[in-house]
Amino acid sequence: MSIVGTETAGVNRRKAAFDDLGSLQENFFVKSRDYKLQYAHLYFMRLMLMRPQVLKQAQLKWGSLDSAPKHVEKVLDVQQGEISYLVGTVYMDMKLKPNILNDITKDHWIAAQPDRPKYTDDDDSVYLEDESGRVKLTGSKIVSDFFVTGLVMGVLGSEDLDGDFKVVDICYTIPPPQEQPNLMETDEADKYVALVSGLEIGSNRFNPLELDLLAEYLTGEIGGTKEQIACANIVRVILAGNSIVTPEIVEDDTKAKKYGYDRSTFVTEPTTALDSFLREVCSSVSVDIMPGESDPSSITMPQQPIHPALLQSAREYSTFQSVTNPYWSCVDNVTLLGTSGQTIDDIYKYTKSEDRLHMASKTLGWGHMAPTAPDTLWCYPFKDKDPFIMKQLPHIYFIGNQDKFATELVTGNDGRRTRVVMLPSFASTSTIALVNLRTLECHSVSFSTVKN
Repeated sequence: MSIVGTETAGVNRRKAAFDDLGSLQENFFVKSRDYKLQYAHLYFMRLMLMRPQVLKQAQLKWGSLDSAPKHVEKVLDVQQGEISYLVGTVYMDMKLKPNILNDITKDHWIAAQPDRPKYTDDDDSVYLEDESGRVKLTGSKIVSDFFVTGLVMGVLGSEDLDGDFKVVDICYTIPPPQEQPNLMETDEADKYVALVSGLEIGSNRFNPLELDLLAEYLTGEIGGTKEQIACANIVRVILAGNSIVTPEIVEDDTKAKKYGYDRSTFVTEPTTALDSFLREVCSSVSVDIMPGESDPSSITMPQQPIHPALLQSAREYSTFQSVTNPYWSCVDNVTLLGTSGQTIDDIYKYTKSEDRLHMASKTLGWGHMAPTAPDTLWCYPFKDKDPFIMKQLPHIYFIGNQDKFATELVTGNDGRRTRVVMLPSFASTSTIALVNLRTLECHSVSFSTVKN
C-alpha cells in the first residue's frame, strides 16, 4: 500500500506546484522532420544568437583595460601586433576525431575502427571561426584549458608573426537570468525531487529485486512511520534515460531464416517490466520519464518522448509524463534542467580529464548544454534556432547515466546558485539522488541486495 491515502499511518504525499516551462520545453520538440537541411544553419544561428551576449561580456571584462583593446568584428581582419578581442565559434582540429569524409574515402573492405574513449592527441589545435574564416589560437590560456567544437567564446590577444592569434584571456556569454527560488524556512518539512537514471531493465546488470526496493521506497512501503514520512516529502520522480535495454538477439542457425519483419525477435519483457514499475510508482507520486541512448526513441538530440503506447498501464495515470531529452521543468518555483548523459559523454572525449562533474559545470559557464552537437553528437539539423542554448539558468542541473554519483553547488559572482548532480546508472550502482527544493542540498540513497 502506497503512502498516499494511508489513514492508518496518517501519512500523505506532499503537494508541489509544477510548471512544464512551455516556452523553454517547446524548443525541444521536433514537429516536422526535414533532414535535407545542412548543419551549417545550426552553427550560424548559434553564433548569431550567442555573439551579442559574449560581446557584451567581453566589453565588460576588457573595455576598461589600459591597453584599450578594440573589438575586431571579423577574425580575418585582425592586425598583427595589435591588442584586440574576437568573438567566434571554436573548432577543434583533432586527427583522432571521427570524420565521415575520411571514412567514405577508405577502401570499403577495411573494417571500421572501434569507437575511441578519447579524441585527444598532443597535436590537437584550437581555431576560432566566424563567417569570414578561421584563425588558430595559441598561448598558455589555450594550453591550460579545454575546449570543444561548437563553443562560442571571446578571446583577447594579438596576432603573432606566424599569423596565429596569441590569447591572453578568454570570456564566455553573460549568464542567463535565473528565477528567484523560495528559500524561506517554514514549519513544514522540506520537499525533495528524486533523480534516477539507468534502470537498464533487460541488461545483464539489471537486478529485479533492487528495482522492487526502489519502487517500495518511492511509494513509502519500506520501513516504519519515520521512513514513510521521509518518503512522503518526495514530490516528484524524474527518470533520466536508459530505462530499458533491448537484449541482444542470438540467431539460431537451426531455424529457418525469415525475411522481412520477424515478430519472434521482438522482446517485450523489458518494456513490460518498466510499465509495471511505473504503474506502481505513479500510483503514489508524479513521474517524468526521459528517453536515453538505449530507450525506444529518436537517436538524434533532442530525443523525443517515449511513445505512451509502449507503457499501457502507466499512461492511465495523470501523474505519468513522458518528456524529451533534454528536459526543462519547474517544481515549487525551482527550475530543473537535465539530460540523459549523452551531452557530457561526448564532451568527455575532447579532454584528457576524467572529471565529468567539472565538465558539466563548464557547460553552465558556456551557456550551452550541448556544444559538440552536431559535430560529434548527433542532433536534428535545426534551421532557425538552437534549442541547446541555456536561455535560463537552472537551480538544479542533472546529468544522467554517469559512472558515479557526484555533486557540486556552483555559485556565480552575483550569488546565483545551481546544484549540479551527476547521476550514476542505477543498474551499476543501485544509487539515486534526492535534491532538497528549498536548500538545494543533495544526497544519494543506495539500494543493494548484495551482502558485503
